[in-house]
Amino acid sequence: MNAYAPAPHQYPPLPSAVFSGAFGDNVSGAWFPARAEVGNGCITLWVAQPNGWAQYFSVPAAEVTVKSAAQRITLVVRGQSFPLLADPRAVDRAIKHAILGGVADILDKPRFELGVDFARTINVAGSAYSFHLGGGPEFLAAAQQSGARTSRAGYGLILGLGCGGGILVVVVVTLVTLAAISL
Repeated sequence: MNAYAPAPHQYPPLPSAVFSGAFGDNVSGAWFPARAEVGNGCITLWVAQPNGWAQYFSVPAAEVTVKSAAQRITLVVRGQSFPLLADPRAVDRAIKHAILGGVADILDKPRFELGVDFARTINVAGSAYSFHLGGGPEFLAAAQQSGARTSRAGYGLILGLGCGGGILVVVVVTLVTLAAISL
């Protein structure tokens, strides 16, 4: 090597990651196996079809907005949303838990209601674990490093907002009650 020649510039490797989950078809309401990939500065969405994997899009990461809440990642490309869930069965379980919780409340069965609450907790934890196993955190980091706009609202934020809303309702009801009593 020539001692006077400049050293070749070393660029860090482009980030790459994969999120594996299920694509939600807004028209049919069905879920299909899917993979969102970040690589070479692009984000690509692959969805399993009966005859194999179909590429829905592959665009520069800067043209994609990646929104994430709980176990979901939504890719927004040119105004169109592509929702991906780490575990779509968790949604069905959550609906069933809500129904069972309502029934337990109506029947005044606190032990049954406690069991339903425990099942809800397990479902939320399972969803978070599925998101982690599916590569969600790595995908979000790689997408952001590649130039995509990203936002994340995890379970902590969602639970915090829910608890904060509940506390606000209690405070408002208490103030209204005190105002009514003082009249």
